[in-house]
Amino acid sequence: MKKIGILAILAVLIAVSCKRPKPETTAVIETSRWTFDTLHLAKEIFLNNDSTKGGLKLTLEFDYPSTFVNDSILKAVQTQFLASFTDDQNGSYKGLTPVKGFEAFTDKNVEESVELGKAAQGSVIDFSEYYKTVKTSVTDTTLLTITGRTETLQYSGGAHDSRYIDYFNIDLRNGNRLTIESLFKPETSSRLVTLIKEVLATTKNSNGDNITLLDPDSVQPSQNFYFNEQGVVFVYNTYEITPHSDGLIQALIPYDKLKDLIADPYKEIITLKTKKA
Repeated sequence: MKKIGILAILAVLIAVSCKRPKPETTAVIETSRWTFDTLHLAKEIFLNNDSTKGGLKLTLEFDYPSTFVNDSILKAVQTQFLASFTDDQNGSYKGLTPVKGFEAFTDKNVEESVELGKAAQGSVIDFSEYYKTVKTSVTDTTLLTITGRTETLQYSGGAHDSRYIDYFNIDLRNGNRLTIESLFKPETSSRLVTLIKEVLATTKNSNGDNITLLDPDSVQPSQNFYFNEQGVVFVYNTYEITPHSDGLIQALIPYDKLKDLIADPYKEIITLKTKKA
């Protein structure tokens, strides 16, 4: 891949460059099946072009697959990556290329940042303390799947910042995002819940204390999950099942406990992942 400088976007009320971002080399290890590119933007957004006063620090970084051995699947995979990066709930970015989607997402965040700055005027917390970072990276590939991770970190006033992590796994046979319903046999739902609760019962937070489940009876398998060499890791963000003080929760269920629960089309994942161990 060729390396191209990353440039920013001109917008009213902020001091930025007028050129658009283009792909540059990513740190993701390439294989004979994949190549990856990165779009990156980092800038400070000032109200009324006044750089003498601090502004919101905006950082966007988007790793995505640029080529794949199966061209017919590549576009669908890129669409899934863009949907996670932009948190696209209503299909606003569907059909856009990675570069066009990145540009549109940048414009949206610039506009939102300006509005935050206006609202922050006169606030006890200065606008210069505000920040937002969104980063999507490729974390794993197998013959059957590709896995990505989007982390959003934001502070816009208040007692603390917010952090959200979204793992997504894409089936390379059809380009669809893998869900709990497709990964596991339908009749195994209650067994899966029991396994997750058993792990959560012994899970510690960063302080070494047992986590506190807000509502133990409502715990369900998270659609936010990934595969490692030991098993499937279910991820729960802040406030989903525990209070903010417990932070991000990850529940690892070993493959030997899941092998009878996983649907036949995905049993090969166990073989592919454990071969790497």
